[in-house]
Amino acid sequence: MSIVKMKRLRLIGMRSEREEMLRLLQHMGCVEIDEPSDWRDDPDWASLTRPDTAALNQAREAKSGAEAALKTLKKYAPKEKGSLFKPRPVITEAALFDNEAYRAALDDAGRLNALERQISALYAEQGKLKAQKLALAPWLALDIPLETASTQDVAVFFGTVAAAVDLDALEGALAAGTDLAALLRAGSDAELHYFVLLCHKSQEETCQAVLKEYGFSRSALRGWTGTAAENDRALDARMAETEEALRRAKEEAAGCAPKAAALEQCLDRACQEITREEARCRLLDTDLAFFLEGWVPVPDEARLLERLGKFTCCWETEVPAAEDYPAVPVKLKSNVLTEPLTTITEMYSLPAYDGVDPNGLMAPFYIFFFGFMFADLGYGLILAGACAFLQWKVKPKGGFGQLVRLMILCGISSAVIGLLTGGFFSDFLYQFTNMLGLPQPAVPFLSVPEGSGLPAPLLDVMNEPMTVLIFSLAVGLVQIVVGMAVKFWMLCRDGQIMDAVWDVGTWWVIFIGIGLFAVNMAGISGIGSVNGIPVVLIVGCVMLLAQGRNAKGFGKVTAVIGAVYNGVTGYFGDILSYSRLMVMMLAGSVIGQVFNILGAMPGGGLPPVIGIPIFFLVFLVGHAFNIGLNVIGTYVHTSRLQYLEFFKQFYKEGGRPWRPLNIATKYVDIKEEQ
Repeated sequence: MSIVKMKRLRLIGMRSEREEMLRLLQHMGCVEIDEPSDWRDDPDWASLTRPDTAALNQAREAKSGAEAALKTLKKYAPKEKGSLFKPRPVITEAALFDNEAYRAALDDAGRLNALERQISALYAEQGKLKAQKLALAPWLALDIPLETASTQDVAVFFGTVAAAVDLDALEGALAAGTDLAALLRAGSDAELHYFVLLCHKSQEETCQAVLKEYGFSRSALRGWTGTAAENDRALDARMAETEEALRRAKEEAAGCAPKAAALEQCLDRACQEITREEARCRLLDTDLAFFLEGWVPVPDEARLLERLGKFTCCWETEVPAAEDYPAVPVKLKSNVLTEPLTTITEMYSLPAYDGVDPNGLMAPFYIFFFGFMFADLGYGLILAGACAFLQWKVKPKGGFGQLVRLMILCGISSAVIGLLTGGFFSDFLYQFTNMLGLPQPAVPFLSVPEGSGLPAPLLDVMNEPMTVLIFSLAVGLVQIVVGMAVKFWMLCRDGQIMDAVWDVGTWWVIFIGIGLFAVNMAGISGIGSVNGIPVVLIVGCVMLLAQGRNAKGFGKVTAVIGAVYNGVTGYFGDILSYSRLMVMMLAGSVIGQVFNILGAMPGGGLPPVIGIPIFFLVFLVGHAFNIGLNVIGTYVHTSRLQYLEFFKQFYKEGGRPWRPLNIATKYVDIKEEQ
C-alpha cells in the first residue's frame, strides 16, 4: 500500500455560506483545515480577522455538562446488565444533529448536574453535622445549658485537661484553695477530660491558678443553646432529614438512567460542534468573505470540487513542492489486511510524506512472526475467537479496533502454524491420555504415535530446536532483504542510483557470496567458486571499497572500515535478533507442557472422577496464564522486530497524521446514507 497523495486547497467563499460549507466538509470528511500558511507575514492578510470563539466556548461547555451528567448517572444509576458487550446504537447523521433532541439532552444534563451539586451539598452538610455530634459527645452527661455564662457573682469555665490528669487530685487542689468552687464532670475520651468549673467571682484567680497548674484549656462552645443532649437530639433529627433528602436526590438521579443514551448522543454531538468550531477558528474573515486553507487527498478532489459547485466560492488546488513535504499530512491507503497494522505503525511514527507506507510490507511478516512465536492451535483459536466476538459485538473504533482486528489475523496465523508444528495446548493430548492410561491418540501433526503413518509436525520445536533456529534466522534474512530492496527502490526513485548499487547492492552480493560459500563447503554445489575460491564473496568484499567514494584522503580508508564494521554488526546482528522467534516459540511450548505435567501428576494415581477435574483445574489456570503472558510477550517482540530490524533498513519517519474535519463519534455509529 502507498501513501495517499495530497493537494493543498485554498478557498475563498461568502461569509453567509460559511456555516453551511463547514457542515458539508464535516459530512464529507475529506478536508483538513489548516492555519493559513502566509497570513502572518503579509500585512494585507494579517489585517483580516479571526472568527469569534463564542460558539466554540458554548460547545465546550455543552461537552463538559454532558460528560458531568454521564458521570453522575454512572455513579447513581443501576448498572445495565450486559453493557460491556453492548453494541453502539446506529443512527443517521440527521438524528445526530437534531437540534431539538440536543437541547432536550442538554436540559437533562443541567438537571442531573444540579442534582449532583445538591448531593454534594448534602454530603457536606452530613459531614458538618457529624463533626458537630463528635464535638458534643463529651458533653452529653452535662445537665446544664451550654450557653451558661459567668455572672456578676459566679465564674463559669468550660474546658479540658489531659486524660493523664487525675481529676480527683484536681478537685482536691481546688478544695484546698477554696470551698467556693465546684467541678462538674462531663465525660472523657482517650486524650482529654471534659468538665465545667463553677466558682465565686472572688475566688476566680485562685481557681485559675490551680487549673493552670494542671494544664487546663478552655473550650469554645459558642453558638449552642440548651444542653448537649438536647442539641444532640436536634442534630440527629437534622441528620435524618439530610439523609432523606440525599436518598431522594439519589433516586431522582438514578431515575434518569433511561436518558443515558440521549446524553451519550448529546456528548457526541457536542464533540462534533467543537471540531467544526475549532476548524472555523482557523479561517480568516472579512465582512463579506472568508478564506480557507487545507489539504485534500487527490482521490477525493473531484468529489469535493463537485460538491463545492453549489456555493458562491472560488478555489485552487496545488501539488505540494518537495520543500513543503514536512508540512504535508500523511494518510495511509489501506485494505482489510493492512489496515489493522496502522496501529503498529502509528505507535512508532507515521512515515514521512515522501517515505514508504510500511503496512503492506510489514503485514505478512508481522502476522507470520506472531503466529510462529505464539504457535498453538488452541491458543490461536481462543485469541482469534475472543477478538472476533469483540469485533462482532462492540465494533471497536480507532487504534483499539485496529488492534482487535490485527489479533484476529494473528490468532488465525497462530492456529494454522500451531497445527503444522504440533501444538495444541502444548502436549495436552499426550499428557491427558497418558494420565488416564489410554493410548496416544492419532491426530495428524498434533499427535503422531510411532508407526501411525500420519504426517509429523513440520517443525518440532521441542525435539529439533536447531532446525527451528535456522528457519527463524532464514525468515529474518528474508525480511531484512525485503527492507533493503525497498531502500534500493527509494534511492533509485530519488535519482541516487549509484548509492543504491554500492550501499545496498554490495551487501546483497556479500549475502549471496556467503550462501554460495556455505553450499560449496557442504559439497552440494560449486556455483560461485573457481577452483575453490569464493569469487562472488570476493567480488562483494571488493565492492565495499566503494563505501569511501565520497570521502577524501585518509577518510576513504576510515569510511571503508566504518562501513564494514557497521555492516557486519548491523546486518548480521539484526539477523541474529530473529532467534527470538525460536525462543518465544520454545518458551510458550515449555510453559504449557509444564502446566500439563503439573495437572497430570496428582490426577494420575486417582480415580478419573477426581483426577480429571484436578487436571482441568490446573489446565485452565495454567494455560490462561500462559496465553496472557505469551500474547503480551509475542506482541512486544513481534513489534520490536519491525521497529528495530525491519524499519531501520528503509523507514523514513516523521509524518504528520492527516486529521480531516469529519464526524468522529464515540457512543453512536453513523448510518451510511445514499
